Amino acid sequence: MTTASTSKPYTSSDNPCSISAEKVGQIRPKVPLLTILHEAGASGETFTLKEVMYYLGQYIMLKQLYDQQQQHIVYCGNDALGKVFGVQSFSVKDPSQLYDMLSRNLIAANFQGAYMIWYLVI
Repeated sequence: MTTASTSKPYTSSDNPCSISAEKVGQIRPKVPLLTILHEAGASGETFTLKEVMYYLGQYIMLKQLYDQQQQHIVYCGNDALGKVFGVQSFSVKDPSQLYDMLSRNLIAANFQGAYMIWYLVI
């Protein structure tokens, strides 16, 4: 597709109403969780949920918080992660518990931008 005024290919950046896809769905961890993610190698202050999950896994492996025999069980009672989540342990096989613990520690980074996109789509 080309723009009407030139023969250059049309890009989404040509549209002043567009918001890049990577900015939609960005979340901002609260400071205690952000500190944990940074310790696991994350940089910045906003992430996708997939990135948060990745760095959370990296942190668990780095600190060896998982049970050696049943690696889906995470023992975090004596770690900063336990304080952030408010639990002694949890299982990654129970995604509803994990997402509940995460949701208490995450803030939508661009709620207004996401609302604007929804409004424009309708």
